[in-house]
Amino acid sequence: MKNVLKVVVQRKERSLWQIIVMILASVVLINYLITLCNLLGERYAGIASLGILLISLALCTLIIIRFLSSFAYILDDDKIVFERLLGNRSNIILSVNLSEITKISTYSEIEKNDNIAYTYKFVCDREYDKMYVCDFERESKKYRFIFKPSDRLLELIEKSMKNLSRDSL
Repeated sequence: MKNVLKVVVQRKERSLWQIIVMILASVVLINYLITLCNLLGERYAGIASLGILLISLALCTLIIIRFLSSFAYILDDDKIVFERLLGNRSNIILSVNLSEITKISTYSEIEKNDNIAYTYKFVCDREYDKMYVCDFERESKKYRFIFKPSDRLLELIEKSMKNLSRDSL
């Protein structure tokens, strides 16, 4: 039997007044910094203003990716794929075979482990009681991912992992 399930996790929408306040605050801050740059003199004001502009662009890009993106978890029988969704675009961030997963636990049961090479985070909010952590091994390195599966997705993952472990015996 082929299990295919897609779950999309999104950030809670902000109200219009919060977005307007954030935009106005950032415009005022950038304007204030550029005004301060004018006090540096002719020689350095242009360079400092250009630096502030480049830093502002980088921060805006990071904020857009952080606050406007969502994640999709796709379970396809024996592997789980994590995608970042931004508008109409989707990028595959990680694909893990269920046979590579060594441990699955709730976020509250997370153990500090210095042997973890990298931790992937596929969550959009801070509802820690609904998050799960999976450790997996790939090329003799240990990795970890944090995600917030639906009850159905978690049930299918555990069922598929049991079937894989039974098949390997």
